[in-house]
Amino acid sequence: MTWITKLNKTATIVTVLLLAAILLILTNVQFQFKTAPQERTAAAAQNDAAPPQNSVQAQLPKDGDFKNVAETDTLRLSMDEKTGHFIVEDKRNGNVYRSYPNPEHWSKETISENWKKHLSSPLMVQYVDFSKTILQAKETNFAAEGGKVTQVQSIPGGFSLVYELPASGFTIPVQVKIEKDYIETKIVREGIKETKMGLVWVRLFPFLGADYSAGQDGYLFIPDGAGALIRFKENQLNVNKLYDESVYGQDQAFGGMSNNRNRIMMPVFGLKSGPKGFLAVLNEGEEYAEVVASPSGVLSNYNWVTAQMNFRASFLQFTSRNSPDEWGFAAYNKDELFGGDRSVRYYILDMAKTDYVGMAQTYRDYLMQVKGMKPVAAADPNLPMHVDFIGGDQEKGVVSDRYIDLTHTGEAEQMIDKLSANGIKNMALTFMGWQQGGYSSLGKGLPVDSRIGGDQGMKSLIDRAHQSKYRIYLDTEYAANNTGGGGFDEKFHAMVNLAGRNITQNLLYNNTRVAMASEKFVEAAVKKDLVEYKKLGVDGLSVNRTGQRLFSDYNTGYGSPRNEARKVQESILKNIKETLGGVQGKSSNSYAWPYVNHIQTMIYDHSYDLFTDEAVPFAQIAAHGLLTYSSEYANNRQEDVKDFLRDIEYGAIPSFIFTRAASKEYVNAYGIRYYNTHFPDWETFAAEQYKAYNAALGDVQNQFITGHRTLADNVKETTYANGKRIVVNYNLEPYRDGGLDVPAQSYLVIQGGGSR
Repeated sequence: MTWITKLNKTATIVTVLLLAAILLILTNVQFQFKTAPQERTAAAAQNDAAPPQNSVQAQLPKDGDFKNVAETDTLRLSMDEKTGHFIVEDKRNGNVYRSYPNPEHWSKETISENWKKHLSSPLMVQYVDFSKTILQAKETNFAAEGGKVTQVQSIPGGFSLVYELPASGFTIPVQVKIEKDYIETKIVREGIKETKMGLVWVRLFPFLGADYSAGQDGYLFIPDGAGALIRFKENQLNVNKLYDESVYGQDQAFGGMSNNRNRIMMPVFGLKSGPKGFLAVLNEGEEYAEVVASPSGVLSNYNWVTAQMNFRASFLQFTSRNSPDEWGFAAYNKDELFGGDRSVRYYILDMAKTDYVGMAQTYRDYLMQVKGMKPVAAADPNLPMHVDFIGGDQEKGVVSDRYIDLTHTGEAEQMIDKLSANGIKNMALTFMGWQQGGYSSLGKGLPVDSRIGGDQGMKSLIDRAHQSKYRIYLDTEYAANNTGGGGFDEKFHAMVNLAGRNITQNLLYNNTRVAMASEKFVEAAVKKDLVEYKKLGVDGLSVNRTGQRLFSDYNTGYGSPRNEARKVQESILKNIKETLGGVQGKSSNSYAWPYVNHIQTMIYDHSYDLFTDEAVPFAQIAAHGLLTYSSEYANNRQEDVKDFLRDIEYGAIPSFIFTRAASKEYVNAYGIRYYNTHFPDWETFAAEQYKAYNAALGDVQNQFITGHRTLADNVKETTYANGKRIVVNYNLEPYRDGGLDVPAQSYLVIQGGGSR
């Protein structure tokens, strides 16, 4: 082939591509190849297109423009009618909190005028223009549009008003009030009005408490994993990244960013600035919220953290019914605004409690006072060890799938006897993989597979557990279904995304995707099966994805929006607890906490972003004394010594997973990826570990955590309400300070006195 022939062919290809492009433009169809979603950078956020800017220079409100509007025993609220901004004074100590950045540093701010208007505004919004063919999300704010405040009225404890944005055409009603020790801000959903623009999100008072580092002790608290701190720093390295994560994880009904961060399981965030601090709790509408945090040096020199309330989300609209999942274009639903009212409570912390411990204690109080959680009563002075057994699973056979018998119910009884004989005085037991077909058979209820003992064998195991006053649970997975259990039919009962396709996940190791079941179908299936579970005598169910993942569902028969799906999950958990007595969650979101007795694999670390400085046990401080929790199985740890010490530091309960079969017998199982479960290899180690856990934590299992601090690098101290202190030394050398002498990679228990 000559170079001339090649040139002619190349020209022909180019011509065809140009004609195709013209045709697409004329038909107003936009095709987009979907690549792996990328994290949103601060630079991208700053460069978003915006409407024409108001020529007035950005400025903060003046103190003289504020008028007192409400007062409690703790707080005093005043507001500026021109902007709707407010100031709250803490009467206990004179600290002042503003709904806008600290004005002391305003003159030093060198960020662009566009972002200075963001900083000075009481609200920011993102929107799309539905009159355009290409829907490009843009950001604007109250100051940039020369916004108006109308309909200012007094309400009990505060004020209400309406924000009008003339350029984008939005009308957004807002309420602000104080009660006891918190400020509550609310976006009233019913009064939101749109024109040709479609509202995507609103950040209301996004820079409340925003401050410069200025050499002071301060940090942003973010709900990354169990909790993490972004400390105030001078000359902060600009990593060009925001912390921006969805509360309760990504909603798979829509497209979105994908990353390796831990999901948010608690709808909280906080800020400490010198002697001041607050904990924000998303009280309404958190199912559609994101937590956004920006350290100094990223978008401005202020440190700030806020809640972003989403009213729409982009999704991938496929180009045809049969197109692969990678092909489509980004779209928004013009006819839907998510959810109801959105409210955030900012709890103002007294000066002695402005750190992350005080924040966690405040959230614990919220869980008790608002969500109805109650302190646990330790019926047994010995710590319970959580023991899981795996019954069976499947693997690929020559002609069809082959069943793998891993643990017979009778063999589980023998393991219980041996553990008891070795000095383990209290156990909570869970049997996994008991369904017909075993561990990878999802969505099935009773009966128990006959190859591991059937219902009679399980009843015998339950009776044996009850003889020793051990509680026993059956592990279930109703949220995903690959068996047709309960009459499940993927065509009618599967979750559906906004593009009209079933929501599926890779849950197994046989290269098949499993359909997620609609919450209302799950609710009916569980309710029906509870009768049989109760007859069997089981003490509760261990649930997996129920309470752990939360999606919107556009199934026309069984679907529910995300906020309703949460309520359905709560109803499922409540029904299980009321019928059987107990529920075990797995990495559960905090809305499930009031209904669970124990959380397995509770997240304990942060995501190691460049801008975060350290992990803190916020979740454990909040939960300890209200429920029990465990981390990884002790016989499947990544770092044995470090993970054991972290459990002691965080007040976690020991947990093990066992099989009669050796690990080599199930390496190709569809559902199991634990490689150290062979009981004979671990029974002695389990007894030794239990004795160590029990000696350290047995007498504080019903005590609140009242203190946590760093004594030195890799040396942590946890304090309980009864005065007991535990000092953990992760270092390879002993830690000595005054009367403290903690061996290398060990811990010291210091007994105290007192009560809850």
